[in-house]
Amino acid sequence: MPATTAPPADGQLVSVRGRRWVVNNVEPGAKSTLVSLQSVEDGRYADTLDVIWEVEAGAQVLPTGALPPVEAGRFDPPHRLAAFLDAVRWSAVTSADVRTLQAPFRSGVAIEDYQLEPVARAVDAPRVNLLLADDVGLGKTIEAGLVAQELLLRHRARRIMIVCPAGLTIKWRDEMLEKFGLDFTVVDSERAAAVRRTHGSSANPFHVYPLTIVSLPWLRGPKAQRLLDEVLPADGPAVPRTFDLLILDEAHHVAPAAPRQVYAVDSQQTKLIRKIAPHFTHRLFLSATPHNGYPESFRALLELIDDQRFLRSVEPDPAAVRETVVRRLKRHIENADGTPRFVERVASAIPVEYPPEEREIHALLTRFAELRRERLETERGRKATDLITLLLKKRLFSSPAAFAHTVGVYLRTLRGRAGAGPLTGVDDDIPEWMEDFVDDLATYDDEQLAEAEDDALERMVAADDEESLLERMLTWAQAQQARPDAKAAKLIDYLKSVCKPDGRHWTNERVLVFTEYRDTQSWLADLLRRDGLAGPAVATLHGGTPTGEREQLRLAFQADPAEHPVRILLATDAASEGVDLQNHCHRLVNYDIPFNPNKLEQRIGRVDRYGQTTAPDIRHFVGTGFAGDLEFLSRIATKIAAMEADLGAVNAVISEAVRRRMAGERVSLDLDEVGRKVRAEELPTEPDTREQVRRLRADLDRTVEELGISPPRVKRVVDTALELARQRKLRPHTDDKHLVEGLYTVPPLTGSRPITFDAEVIKGRDGIVLAHLNHPLVAMSTRLLRASVSNPDLGLHRVTAVVSDDPDVEDVLVGAYSRFVLVGAGGVRLHEEILCSGGWVPDRGRFRRVENPSTLGGILDHALTRGVPATDVVRSRVAGRWERIAGDLGAAVKWAAGIREEVLHRRLEQRRQAERDRVNHDFDQFEAGLRRAIDADGPQAEATLFRRAEASRRTDELAQYRRDRTRRTERLSGLAGDRERELDAVGARYRKPVAHTVPVAVVFVVPQREASR
Repeated sequence: MPATTAPPADGQLVSVRGRRWVVNNVEPGAKSTLVSLQSVEDGRYADTLDVIWEVEAGAQVLPTGALPPVEAGRFDPPHRLAAFLDAVRWSAVTSADVRTLQAPFRSGVAIEDYQLEPVARAVDAPRVNLLLADDVGLGKTIEAGLVAQELLLRHRARRIMIVCPAGLTIKWRDEMLEKFGLDFTVVDSERAAAVRRTHGSSANPFHVYPLTIVSLPWLRGPKAQRLLDEVLPADGPAVPRTFDLLILDEAHHVAPAAPRQVYAVDSQQTKLIRKIAPHFTHRLFLSATPHNGYPESFRALLELIDDQRFLRSVEPDPAAVRETVVRRLKRHIENADGTPRFVERVASAIPVEYPPEEREIHALLTRFAELRRERLETERGRKATDLITLLLKKRLFSSPAAFAHTVGVYLRTLRGRAGAGPLTGVDDDIPEWMEDFVDDLATYDDEQLAEAEDDALERMVAADDEESLLERMLTWAQAQQARPDAKAAKLIDYLKSVCKPDGRHWTNERVLVFTEYRDTQSWLADLLRRDGLAGPAVATLHGGTPTGEREQLRLAFQADPAEHPVRILLATDAASEGVDLQNHCHRLVNYDIPFNPNKLEQRIGRVDRYGQTTAPDIRHFVGTGFAGDLEFLSRIATKIAAMEADLGAVNAVISEAVRRRMAGERVSLDLDEVGRKVRAEELPTEPDTREQVRRLRADLDRTVEELGISPPRVKRVVDTALELARQRKLRPHTDDKHLVEGLYTVPPLTGSRPITFDAEVIKGRDGIVLAHLNHPLVAMSTRLLRASVSNPDLGLHRVTAVVSDDPDVEDVLVGAYSRFVLVGAGGVRLHEEILCSGGWVPDRGRFRRVENPSTLGGILDHALTRGVPATDVVRSRVAGRWERIAGDLGAAVKWAAGIREEVLHRRLEQRRQAERDRVNHDFDQFEAGLRRAIDADGPQAEATLFRRAEASRRTDELAQYRRDRTRRTERLSGLAGDRERELDAVGARYRKPVAHTVPVAVVFVVPQREASR
């Protein structure tokens, strides 16, 4: 049937196709009217629709400020209406007050106060450009989730992409769903093929799924690049951007590597992120180790985060760095009483008495390296010898199995090149792969590491008389594989003492054992099996573990030992990044010591992290009375474990010292001085964490007070929704494991684990689900209650009458609750809240408006929380006054909305001007830095940095340097246009906001004397 009313006017509220819209534009024609509409439905404020009014079935103009009808017999119990009002109030998530946060209440974990700093900075900025560089284990994933959630709630983001290492895609997906209720899709080749089957051959997953996760390796591939090219504008970033938020995990992987000579060169991953980052409005990078000690490399990372404040060839403004970098260290985080929030780790050595035959093989390898080096005259030959020695020592220090593998590969290489002759006279040019090799090793997982080391050995040229020495070493290694060597025996003794002290029964203790090599891991697993440490109690995790299996193993190790039998996890460094294993494990053994210090700290971070309640016990092996390379590595391991700091700034220094020491050079490394340098060169950290936490807690407490978000009230919403939906009630849950109140069993459709509405209850307890505002049960409950605004069949009338003992209530008072929304350009919600308006309704006399909103709100809140339901007689009596006062109450609603709109217009104008000032300030600072860099770049700058010999050998570094110089000039010339675009974007966001007021409930407050007459 055609429309039931005449065409509407601009700004009127209409009902079209079962949904409510506001009229944006009306274009009358000769026989029909084109009406442009914008949705005012929950979560659909960006939706628009154009209709021909006369032919649109069922279209009608809704009465402005339509209040719920008040009729005798159609009143709700006060607790039911209060639950409805909470559901509506909690959906009003956007605030002109940037201190009001909602994301913390939509998280399934107990948020620590310090974790709120990134999201607090995000809502206060026109663009979000942050580097989350908190210490390993402080909860950067949670911080990123809070930022994503808040931007989504405020309609500042819709399309989000998470880029992370391949092994972490499932973990990110599951954590975003479980902790924040956000349903991300992992996009890979398989998913892309599935999208084509379901959506058509030209479908693109980046169009289909607004929330995506991709692995960095896959993103580099041709398939991903083709898909991105289809969605990204060919002529550069558009306004608005194609994507809203980029979250880049383990962001240090995309920074340029350390320079081979004097200047860091962009890696392929740097170029990839440089290509896609400008197409994101907001960028959030995560890394506990973002600084590798080279300023231009760190500046390049900052440029990827915010190219309107940083350039890799320009010294950054210190204030800009402080505003961009969020960095807190574990030792700075305190409890409310001033005690340390994180338990201090304990590092100790497991002494090993190496028998003569093992000392002999170490001496033989040292002699092998010395003899080979003495015979070689070229730089290339010495470099090759150092590399061979390094690889052989790394393997020998790991295990006989790993050593046998490498010696065998090298022997096969020598035999295959028999007769090639000595290395004297060989071209002295060092090949590029050899220059980069040691640095590249630090980025590989166990499978890539083994492949790279084997490939390097196969490229080497033989020296004289090596074969006999290598055969002796291989014979020893193969013989040693059949039994534990001294170090393995000590490991087995330690594992037995912790996990199986009586030789028969497993304890509930868990141990994480790290090694670099799969060969060592397999060998240890076999030794443990032979010694009675086997079965489901021992598990292995490595680079070849499938993603799904890897995640299941992580969950098993994180589960209560009473629920899963795994006790010992043998892991390669594939588990050292982004994997949390701290719930029931505080013991970690470094079976071998990686030559790269950051790898060691990453390992320790698996158990020394947020949620750990027991002092991390970090062990490594040291030979007693055995001075040499092993003792050198042991001292480094001890010092690093005790530093508990970002080693990025000195990692290169330590790595180079280790490399030279392993090559046979005499190296003096003052580790105490290294520690002082770490402290001197750390990234800027929060100087007063206690004050920061106090401020964040105060803001959060104010939000709780304003919105009334408390465990009892969230439960009341769920109880009310289940009652209206005729579902079974929540049942109190008790069991022997969780001796705590506030647990409930939910109806079967929501799962079997007990839930709680109190975040304090889940602290330190497994198997309990926090029913936060985005939890499916709570979200469904709030949606059901809010739907009653347009669906009267749900059984909620949205009217109640309460008898109050409030002494300020001397006559009957009627109040109306309305949802007030300010909508900006593109349907973006700028502000929303629940307004109350009303007045006194004497039995005889005129309606008298209450003009103080605080007074009115206090009376209504007291009545709904402490009042008692009015009797049917009282309800009938106040309903009889409705016809007389409905118009006056509607006018009061309009008056209150007008007053509030004036206040908010002023506040939003202040906010708009503050954002403009910030944009201008940032561009001014950046421009000044660019001009200083250009002025200082005289003709001697290049010659000073690059000597002629270096420039001829490292042409790629010289080319990068020149590109960076050119980009400085290009950026300066383009700044004016960038500034104008940013200012236009700010202006558009706040331009001509439109207010919408939708009354949702009516409350009568009756004094006790009135109720009793």
